[in-house]
Amino acid sequence: MRKFASLLVSTAVCVGTACAAAASIAPGDARPETLVIRGSHEATVTIPVGAVSAFSADNAVALPSYANGEVEAMRLSGDVRIRVMGTAAPIQIRADQLVLELTADAAPARMDEAGPGARKRNRVQSARVIVDDEQTQTFLGDVVFTVQTAAGALRIKADRLERLTGAAG
Repeated sequence: MRKFASLLVSTAVCVGTACAAAASIAPGDARPETLVIRGSHEATVTIPVGAVSAFSADNAVALPSYANGEVEAMRLSGDVRIRVMGTAAPIQIRADQLVLELTADAAPARMDEAGPGARKRNRVQSARVIVDDEQTQTFLGDVVFTVQTAAGALRIKADRLERLTGAAG
């Protein structure tokens, strides 16, 4: 638990009350992307710790024996928000509940795969895709969404994922 607590402090965590740790976007920068996780089953977000700029939730429960201790994990619930850095555009993840798996950083195989100058590369698998408009896509059924960050791959597994581009989340 001590190792986990130090990890939480180093990533600017806010649990319970909101904190003002939002990244500002300079004029001309890429528009933010918001990923909203919905569904009846608990979603899993796996992310390198170096890609997390901040996260918050009303409740957090450490999962010390999760995955044989290979990852730091916690169950987050109630207005969950995770801000991701090291991608071509800022990403915010929102959910009511999820399991957050924090992994060690792993540099991408090639430097052009991640970072602010990188071409955006998302991989999505799902049973069904609904395109609501040019800024909204909804993925349904066994969704696996993967995007490369400067610290390694971010992966979301969920029943339903809404991808909002250009939204201020």
